[in-house]
Amino acid sequence: MILPLYHDHQAPPALPDGGHRGLWYDRFFDRYDDRDQWKIPDEGKAGWVKDNAKPTGDRDQLDQAAQRHLALITALGGRGAVFQTDWHFATGLGLPHPVENGLAWHSTLGVPYLAGSGVKGLVRAWVEIWDESLGDPRSEQRQQRLDTWFGTLKQAGGFLFFDALPIEPVNLVADVMTPHLGKWYEQGGEIADWRREPDKIPADWHAPVPVPFLVAKKPKLLFGIAPRNKEFAAELDAVFAALKQALEWLGAGAKTAVGYGVMAEKPKDTEDLQQIAAATEQRQREAARIQQQHVARQTELEDMDPFERMLAETLGGRADKGQTDIVYLIGLLKSGHWQGEDKQRVAQWLERRMKDAKGQWKPQSQAKKPEKDREHQNTLLVMSWLKD
Repeated sequence: MILPLYHDHQAPPALPDGGHRGLWYDRFFDRYDDRDQWKIPDEGKAGWVKDNAKPTGDRDQLDQAAQRHLALITALGGRGAVFQTDWHFATGLGLPHPVENGLAWHSTLGVPYLAGSGVKGLVRAWVEIWDESLGDPRSEQRQQRLDTWFGTLKQAGGFLFFDALPIEPVNLVADVMTPHLGKWYEQGGEIADWRREPDKIPADWHAPVPVPFLVAKKPKLLFGIAPRNKEFAAELDAVFAALKQALEWLGAGAKTAVGYGVMAEKPKDTEDLQQIAAATEQRQREAARIQQQHVARQTELEDMDPFERMLAETLGGRADKGQTDIVYLIGLLKSGHWQGEDKQRVAQWLERRMKDAKGQWKPQSQAKKPEKDREHQNTLLVMSWLKD
């Protein structure tokens, strides 16, 4: 059987683990009739949809994408929020596909999503037609809001509308539509004599034609809106309120007339994302601080003379960071770590440090048992090394 794929493509019989569900669904359809290579039996379409009606998307990748998305929106002075559909969600059904209905897949995440242009169009429709708080449909207030928020032919709109991305793996399910008037929609404008072409006229006696398609079941999507510049920031809350009302009353995506795409805000999910984002930002700041300290320390070491640099690197490499410089270096000298001139220079360094530190340089001891006076014993050791 010849498929509409490259010669010797060696396509696997099923989507490999971790594969891109959207790429597989769109490009590797293989349910053509063996007797007629380009004909697709009805069971072939339904079977392909059913076989792809599975959870899709990698949880870690989606979580990271949501964090980056929210960070970008926040950095631009915008606002992000999670909304969840109460039933089905579909987008991109008009895209070409062998089963007659496509689906808009994110190019890297492999999940259905709503493009930012669709979000913008939804909010605009609400403002232009449905928002009763703006008065008459032709009111100056309504037109001014449309021009300001969404732009005109002469100027860009005041707000940026981001893609709505799923924040967790999406559960895909098979659905079916049953149009009765397929010939009327396809060829109704070409009817020459309706008496001779009864199958092309809109009538209730036509049999329904089942058409299978994929939908997302109750996905959670992260929406984001940001002002194009600071002068529009004061209106951000109003724009977001319009988005919330549009999602609750109109719905997003395709087939909203039958209840698809109606969404409600999920403050708890939004708060969880914000907390994770704040923790991630804190870790990044801490990592940057440590890196800056490291760079500064390296620069400082490079400016030192060889002996001072060697000593600083030795002290920086000790396992017990709570151990004092004096005790650590004395321990190394006692173990024979340095000899000759290096031993003398370390002893001289210790003498200076101990004299600068209160109570560390004690050539004489007032203790009843001088052998148990640690500072005195350390001083005697350093003095003996200085005489070597």
